[in-house]
Amino acid sequence: MTRTATAAVVYEPEGRFQLETVELDDLHNGEAYVRIKAVGACHTDLNMQMVLSMPAVVGHEGAGIVEEVAPGVDYVKPGDKVMISWPTCGVCPHCLVGRIDLCEKQFPLNFGGRRADGTPTVKLKGEWIHGAYFQQSSFATYAIAPVSSLVRVEEEVPFEVLAALPCGVMTGAGAVINALKVGVTDDLVVFGAGAVGLSAVMAAKLVGAYPLVAVDVNQYRLDLALELGASHVINAREEEDVAAKLRELSPRGFRFAIDTSAKQSSISAAIKCLGTGGVFGILAVPEPEKPDFHHAFEAFPKGLRLQFVLAGSSTPRVFLPQLIRLYKQGRFPVDRLVKTFEFSQINEAFAASHEGHAVKPVLVMP
Repeated sequence: MTRTATAAVVYEPEGRFQLETVELDDLHNGEAYVRIKAVGACHTDLNMQMVLSMPAVVGHEGAGIVEEVAPGVDYVKPGDKVMISWPTCGVCPHCLVGRIDLCEKQFPLNFGGRRADGTPTVKLKGEWIHGAYFQQSSFATYAIAPVSSLVRVEEEVPFEVLAALPCGVMTGAGAVINALKVGVTDDLVVFGAGAVGLSAVMAAKLVGAYPLVAVDVNQYRLDLALELGASHVINAREEEDVAAKLRELSPRGFRFAIDTSAKQSSISAAIKCLGTGGVFGILAVPEPEKPDFHHAFEAFPKGLRLQFVLAGSSTPRVFLPQLIRLYKQGRFPVDRLVKTFEFSQINEAFAASHEGHAVKPVLVMP
């Protein structure tokens, strides 16, 4: 049966969110209703609004409790605690081997506004609107989610911590552990000390990378990076030549660099500071500027490998429980990133993130 929910509706790209009463569709095969208890606020919820039809309900880092499942579902049952992660078509060659980050249907599943079968999920004032964002639209008190996207949680972990994990944290930690496979004999520089970058720092600390350097313009986040395991930090606002400073720390050049900032200045510094055979992981879409061919002249003779990383090259049902275990052991203190806001404060949460006052805002439902 259908059910109503309170949802944060956005009516125009970069517009303010407004809490509205919406109606969710009946469950289809393989779906569940999840009562959202907490949901992460991510930059993707803002910067992808330009490709969505409006009005829309977004949100893609939901955590909550299963309230109802469609007939035949056996992975979860009502009452189970879950995280809602990335959707998957389940049938393309990449999905069949667990690489949901490379799913061939990723873009329409995430941003198409409808289920995989083309049907809508969210109705506002009697009209269907853009929903099924990342196949969840979890900026709402209830969400419809395909069970294939759910990760059952067996541990006692606060919902606000669970809501930090399914996208940004998984991306940063997974980039280090799964995609680049950084090890104890490696060094790493991370450009951008937001939730993704600091998750990469925590993961690199776990695997023993040294030197482990964080670069940002926000001193609070750099101080936090040191507390979370960075051996050195560089304030790019104060340092005239970031690449030169990095080469002082690793004279032969770094083995690995990760960019989460999307800034051309970070990309340039990363390529300059990498050593021969180095690997550059790009975790954010670079700023849309004209290509700088000096990058190629820097990268080519060193034989650098550029690797674009989506979702941390992670299999959520495998990797997210691993992160939870590490958190419970005190080895991956993701809670240090989290700042909670009431659901009604959604606009304030995004403002705090933009201004640098909150590393990982998480909305807590009433």
